[in-house]
Amino acid sequence: MRILLLAPCVALLLSLAACSKPQPLSCDSPYQAIAAIQGRTEQSPLLGQQVLTRGVVISEVYPDSPLPGLMLQSLVADDDPLTSEGIFIQLSAAGQYQHGDLLLLQGTVAEINGLTSLVDLSHITRCATNQPLSPTAITLPLSEPLSFEALEGMWLSFEQDLVVTDSYQLGRYGELMLADKRLVVPTEIKPPGEEAKQHASQQLRRMLVLDDGSWQENPEPAPYPPSGLTADNSIRLGDTVRGVTGVLFQDERGYRLVPTSSPQFISSNPRPAAPQPKQPDELRLAVFNVLNFFTGQGQADPFPTRRGARTPAELARQQAKLVSALAAMDADIIGLIELENNGYANGSAIATLVAALNKAVTTPYAIVETTETPGSDAIKVGLIYRPASVSQTGIAATEVAAPFTRLHRPPVAQTFKHLASGKILTVAVNHFKSKGGCPRDNTPQWQLQADQNDGQACWNAARVEASKALSQWLATNPTTVASPYQLIFGDLNAYRMEDPVRALEQAGWQHLADQQHPGFSYAFRGRSGSLDHALASPELAQYLRTLEHWSINAAEPVLLEYGSRFKSADALQRLYAPTPYRSSDHDPVLVTFSF
Repeated sequence: MRILLLAPCVALLLSLAACSKPQPLSCDSPYQAIAAIQGRTEQSPLLGQQVLTRGVVISEVYPDSPLPGLMLQSLVADDDPLTSEGIFIQLSAAGQYQHGDLLLLQGTVAEINGLTSLVDLSHITRCATNQPLSPTAITLPLSEPLSFEALEGMWLSFEQDLVVTDSYQLGRYGELMLADKRLVVPTEIKPPGEEAKQHASQQLRRMLVLDDGSWQENPEPAPYPPSGLTADNSIRLGDTVRGVTGVLFQDERGYRLVPTSSPQFISSNPRPAAPQPKQPDELRLAVFNVLNFFTGQGQADPFPTRRGARTPAELARQQAKLVSALAAMDADIIGLIELENNGYANGSAIATLVAALNKAVTTPYAIVETTETPGSDAIKVGLIYRPASVSQTGIAATEVAAPFTRLHRPPVAQTFKHLASGKILTVAVNHFKSKGGCPRDNTPQWQLQADQNDGQACWNAARVEASKALSQWLATNPTTVASPYQLIFGDLNAYRMEDPVRALEQAGWQHLADQQHPGFSYAFRGRSGSLDHALASPELAQYLRTLEHWSINAAEPVLLEYGSRFKSADALQRLYAPTPYRSSDHDPVLVTFSF
């Protein structure tokens, strides 16, 4: 009886086994849509699961990388704009497939640096070829609630003109940052705090990296512009990029567009010519960060210098570019930032630069020498002037007391007589602590200097302290000559709306600017702003004729600097010229007064 009862059960089990036998996969097999794999969240809802999906090959991506693959997109999109229709397929044999191939694939869902992917493929079938598919039209800024996450892996086209807003990684990774317009540092135009933070958040919807599609570092030649980057054929921030099309990739550094065709580059922000010569009765001052100009004088092993040129050849290249810039400024007094702090004697940084400059100009310059060494930092600030236009009337001074004992470079001040007008004015050149190198000490004293998440980065409190101390020091007439005409200029490492600049304004100084054409002196992480400023006493400010940011550096690629690292012999020739362009990373600020 028990045998009779078991026999039907065995038969039933055998029948179920036959029913569950896997069927061969075919192009008609049911599959999971790419949008369902992507889901609406940053991470796939099917993470770690094996799925069968189908899509059209858009392009092979990064064939020279450790993880080559394909970008696959749905032939027919769903009705949800918040789910991506694209996915990355990790496949070493990606080169065997062409754009337009319709593939059926089975693999495991993974997130590779945030990019939803299909890995460990167990099945792949080419179901058709030459399938029609068009890129999805996108405009920047992305409109709410659309996000780049909802577009990752997809084939996109930007029908609007885009603008280059950063080129820092062009030489290293072959990348440009694009946006719908040149972006401005939030605290350049917004008060620090919530307004600046909100503005920064909105900017993230406006910007996107244009990659070169290569995994290699230091590509040579640089991929952009397509006509070839040279010392005379640059690509500048503010230039237009038209016809941008590509697939949206994501890695540990964020989203980037891998181009599927070459865009058009238009020089819409051409290089400026030299500043207009000043009138004979005018007084012009300039301040210029000279990018760690080091000669190595006084060191047992001069090269590589501690912060600047690595070889004598590099120093010669750097010097030639700086001299061409300084000579073109037609300035009577020049404040110099980031000079090697190695005295004033022959061979020192400031003496070497002035000697070279005087060979290039018809009206020579002289050095303002302080009796006291301006601090113990590796770099210092300095002043030079044209004796034909101004004469020293005071005793050159530097402030080495707190807060200038550390963090900041001690300011240097001198009083001059403008020979054409007879006016006496005191000038102070400055270089405050940078925003980087944040404190690691957790004590309250140092945490005050940490990033407060208000847009001003680290050491803001120290810069505010320096602003107040500088104003108080100048009130003591440190050059021994009292004058109502006073000018503060230099690299304050603070943008226009930040606390250090406002502290000087609150002390009575007037910020000098061209209200009609505001300029920038620096670019950082896709945004431009002014770290370099000029502030005058009210008595002097009334005589302002012009203020100009001479845009020769911040808008230019780092690749055009004097340095030779990671450059072939051909690149050293092609990318270098002894011109002002990319002679530094800061633009000089020129201030002209008419008395």
